[in-house]
Amino acid sequence: MNKLFLLISVITFLLTSEKGTAESRNLDWISNYQPIVRKRINLDDLSFEAEIKSNEWIKLGQISIQPNQLSELLTKFNYADAFHRSNQITRFVLHGTGLIYDFDERTKHLYRIDKTIHSGYNFSPNRFYRNQILYSIGGEGFWSYNRRITFFDEKNTKEWELLRPKNEGPEVISEGYQGYSKLADAFFSGGSLKKNFLENEEIELLSDLFKFDFKSKSWLNLGKINFPKSKDVQRTIFWNGKHFVQLERDRVYFLNPNENTIHVYSDNTTYFEEARYYYVSHDTVMYYNLYNKGTPRIIAVNSLLKKSTYVGKFYDDSTTTFPNYAYLFILGILIAIVFLIRKKRKKSFKLDNVETKLLTHLVQAKEYSISTLDLNELLECSTKSQENQRRIRYVILNQLNQKLEAHLNIKNSIDRSPSEEDKRIFNYHLKPGIEGKIQSLVKL
Repeated sequence: MNKLFLLISVITFLLTSEKGTAESRNLDWISNYQPIVRKRINLDDLSFEAEIKSNEWIKLGQISIQPNQLSELLTKFNYADAFHRSNQITRFVLHGTGLIYDFDERTKHLYRIDKTIHSGYNFSPNRFYRNQILYSIGGEGFWSYNRRITFFDEKNTKEWELLRPKNEGPEVISEGYQGYSKLADAFFSGGSLKKNFLENEEIELLSDLFKFDFKSKSWLNLGKINFPKSKDVQRTIFWNGKHFVQLERDRVYFLNPNENTIHVYSDNTTYFEEARYYYVSHDTVMYYNLYNKGTPRIIAVNSLLKKSTYVGKFYDDSTTTFPNYAYLFILGILIAIVFLIRKKRKKSFKLDNVETKLLTHLVQAKEYSISTLDLNELLECSTKSQENQRRIRYVILNQLNQKLEAHLNIKNSIDRSPSEEDKRIFNYHLKPGIEGKIQSLVKL
């Protein structure tokens, strides 16, 4: 019977898998009672495994699951959020669906508990428990954004139900700064990336920070996000229940929406790489990426905060009121600051390594253009997905053009045009006549 079940499971996997053998499919989590131990269910062979040391796994046995539930799981599997229901029960909620599976470590049994039918509209949502109720907010799918707040009715319908706010909240609730604060009993949302889904697709970084108060069931616009210095192209942001933890190359930002503060920890000897998966245990964040074979890295937030520097407010408080003359006074100060900045901007102009390399290549290309493939190589994103490549190209070129416009008073110094061979592909080049100015900037 067991051999027949395993044979059916393997055949089901091969028939339903869209990725084939490209990537191992795992339901993984970090042990609630042993915070440094990762566990996973390998869906390739239905084995239950534990990590004994970094990237070394041992099998703890085979799992059992009904064939029809396994088929549903493999057909719709993309990625799953893991939640601890007890020391022995771990719950998985599949992205892009409302499917919920519980795993009992004692019996090694994986089983579905929901009755969801519709799916595909909520990839990358924000899921969390509040008062023992599982919530899901936002996400995207079918080339649109989902702004709904839903909760799983575990006692009655076993389906996702709608919570109706009193007013409208953010336009997009996906990526950016998203997280539920138990302390404030509120969900924070802001800094999302909005696509226009047009032929000439552009990505807009939304700047407002909202708070959804569960007691009043209302959204409140807290103000404009006031993030310091660069907005990193590959924004890797975690939420540990109190801070948004944002990685940027050689530094980590800690953004506290309750206290409206930003602290930064800098370490020139450490590269805080891009991450896809992460866990939170108390204040500590453990994150990893499949590019480095899933080797975990750890950020102990409270420990690093003691070594961090306060750099300003997370957002400009829109609830603060001033008399009209105060606004005029502030406006006058801002105008004076703008003139001073413009006067000193040329002296403070600075390019990072990636921007310098790109401009150097464009100058040396002279009258020739560089292709999208060449641009991906220069921006060190050729191994990433097409969606990430498009986003990285847009953000870096947009920021660089803004720098050059401020310094040279020339709009769109780096332009693009469709390829004559294939109109879907773009070529990139400097605006004619500015090569000499760009050459002096990069000091060729």
